[in-house]
Amino acid sequence: IRGIRNLIIYSLPERKEFYYETVNMLEGSDDLACTVLFSQYDKLQLERIVGTAPAKRLIKSEKGVFVFC
Repeated sequence: IRGIRNLIIYSLPERKEFYYETVNMLEGSDDLACTVLFSQYDKLQLERIVGTAPAKRLIKSEKGVFVFC
């Protein structure tokens, strides 16, 4: 994906490697953003990407926006 600056992922990937590969393709841009939409029902997929404890914290949080690398 050449020249992309904003990436929106509507569904968490089944394989965590796909998420990292996709986000790493954005490194060439100075002004980049990646938004991932998830709900409480996506807990298992979220656990695969960020781990069990962080996924629980993200799902239970009152905050609407999270930034993590």
